[in-house]
Amino acid sequence: MVPDEFAKLLQTKHDVAGIKQKDFDPRGQYAKVVEAVKSVGDGQLAFFRVELGGTRSEYYVVGVDEKAGRVVGLKAKAVES
Repeated sequence: MVPDEFAKLLQTKHDVAGIKQKDFDPRGQYAKVVEAVKSVGDGQLAFFRVELGGTRSEYYVVGVDEKAGRVVGLKAKAVES
């Protein structure tokens, strides 16, 4: 999944950027979360950052559950300084 497709899925006009797992979790604190999303999907993950404005952002870890034909994942809200 690419950022433009994900922005359409979210129906957002905010900037959506694809990021690497290292950018989402540089210290490895969310390894269990990443593994949980990986296990309910097809094993391949995509990471996205949505800039909401100012210091507010949302981060997404998503995969695809091909059997059910749906996107699975999580969203984390962040205030960055």
